[in-house]
Amino acid sequence: MTAPQEAKAPTPFSPKLVLGVAIIVAGLVLTLDNLGLIEAHTIFKLWPLVLVAMGVAKLRQEGSGGGMGGWFLVLAGAFLLLFTFARGHMAEALTPMLVVAVGILIVIKSLKQSRGVPPELARSDDFLQGTAIFGGFKRRVGTQAFKGGELTAIFGGFEVDLHQAALESGQARIDVFVLFGGGEIRVPDGWEISNRATAIAGALNDSTHHGPNTAEVRPRLVITGLILFGGTEVKS
Repeated sequence: MTAPQEAKAPTPFSPKLVLGVAIIVAGLVLTLDNLGLIEAHTIFKLWPLVLVAMGVAKLRQEGSGGGMGGWFLVLAGAFLLLFTFARGHMAEALTPMLVVAVGILIVIKSLKQSRGVPPELARSDDFLQGTAIFGGFKRRVGTQAFKGGELTAIFGGFEVDLHQAALESGQARIDVFVLFGGGEIRVPDGWEISNRATAIAGALNDSTHHGPNTAEVRPRLVITGLILFGGTEVKS
């Protein structure tokens, strides 16, 4: 009988916390403005950053099902901030970014549907999930029953360290999607890498130490997915 998994501790960084802090800061700004120490009107131009922060907080709440809502808040805040400072050139600056944003949202939704990860697996501590859009992330995995994962990088990158992990049943699969980005996956010496990903104007490089050929069955990590105008490297 396996021991029950330890429940994840809730993160204090939440959209409600961001909103509360924003209200407090707004009150302080108004107070300092009334005292003639600052100009509130200049600072309040940055209010869309509150939406961005709330979106980031929502994205950090893993398992909350708020992924799309989080990205909507981030993009809405970014667009409103651009609108504030565009000074009459908003249409020229905003339209191409809206096209990019719509494309990214469609891609994310399509990936979620095509990958079809069961909810119980997505919530597991033994399953790796990570998305980098115009940014990056680093993950170190130490589970001894690694069940695989899904990694996405769009105009961003990721670094995953599996040196302390062990594969459940000796095999696991990681699905990657890279678009104008890159990634690095570090694995323990002796792991066998099976490259089943498709690369178009990009590459998936296996730089692991294969060691001598023996009859011994080695842990096997299967890499699937699609790499477009980017690259991913697997190394020991």
